[in-house]
Amino acid sequence: MATTEADVLGRYERRLTEKYRFGLHVIIDHMSCLVSLLHHAQTELKSLEALAQKKLPQMLPFLNLVHDKINVVTQATPLFLGYDHLLAYIKILQQEKQSFDPRPQPWNALRLYDTDYQDQFATKVDVFTTLTQELDVHVREFHVQVERHASLLQLLSQKREAMYAILQQVQNQQLPTNLKKHKAELKGLYERSLVKYKQALQAGPIKLEKQIQHEIRHFTAHLRSMVLPHWRVCHTVRRANAEVSPESPLSSRQLELVEAFISVVMHLHDHVGDFCSTAMKKQTFLDQVTAFEMVATNDWFVVCTSPLKLNFHEPLDQPLFGAYCDDLQHRMNELHTLRNSNKFQSAVAHCEASRVDVGRCFLKVEHSRHTYKKDWSKEEVMAALTLEIQELAAADGLVV
Repeated sequence: MATTEADVLGRYERRLTEKYRFGLHVIIDHMSCLVSLLHHAQTELKSLEALAQKKLPQMLPFLNLVHDKINVVTQATPLFLGYDHLLAYIKILQQEKQSFDPRPQPWNALRLYDTDYQDQFATKVDVFTTLTQELDVHVREFHVQVERHASLLQLLSQKREAMYAILQQVQNQQLPTNLKKHKAELKGLYERSLVKYKQALQAGPIKLEKQIQHEIRHFTAHLRSMVLPHWRVCHTVRRANAEVSPESPLSSRQLELVEAFISVVMHLHDHVGDFCSTAMKKQTFLDQVTAFEMVATNDWFVVCTSPLKLNFHEPLDQPLFGAYCDDLQHRMNELHTLRNSNKFQSAVAHCEASRVDVGRCFLKVEHSRHTYKKDWSKEEVMAALTLEIQELAAADGLVV
């Protein structure tokens, strides 16, 4: 391979984070906030150390401890957003955050600051009091979000581990020793990926979206049935090339409403989903209905001055139609809110990742049926492993 195994793994980790960044943006925001807090504390620590060496040496043991603990936490900051990686990071934060708190220190409790530097010391020491308090809040919130996004984070970890396992084989330059067992493991992995995909589809936000979509389809279908008699009249008017009689008492505005209604209803009959737009402009549509029904019931549609006998006696129940429009609009707002929620986006990202994982596992099973022969040369072994790495990376949009 042109690059080392570590390079490939690093690139793959970055690609996974980039691919699922929309589903993980809450996690990324929390990570950025924590890193920013620690960076600010590190900057303040340097100036406070210089001041303490001159004016308050009894503060130095605490500052040295803080310096060491910041280094520990900084070095533990994960570069990959896997579930286990983040839990380990949270554990370290929980263990070390109290070390930053200056309040229990005797020099702080007694305010043993140099009189000339009282305000300067107090301001800088308060930075670490604030840091401790903010870490308390952020670490708790971060832990909650990690558990909330656990399924997607675990999927990233699984993908990373799968790549890592193959790269280890490349490093050892050998195929699995027990090929029969290896193929059985791949089949089991494929079956488990199917189960996880089915479970992902049953996530609460996904099921709620399907339910709302079903209700929206029910409302649009009912609205369509309510204007079906009007569509029949419009269809007849269009086929007969009829127009509103010049003798009718309608104003030019009412004539425009009639023409608009005919066009809208003819379109809605074939595009039921567009009733969603109609619901947003309910009153405009009802004004058009009123004008149209006035013409249809009075036989004011004419063909070459001859009235078109339509026998229209089915006026729209406008209050009921309006109520359905209100319900439809309410459901559409619910759907919009749901689709923009972090929970839904995370669930969708998890579904998509699970679907891709099923395809990847299936390809690995198929690949194992036609490769992995015991009498292969070293070059053939490496070529097979390299191909497997390329296929695994390509499934997530990375070329290696």
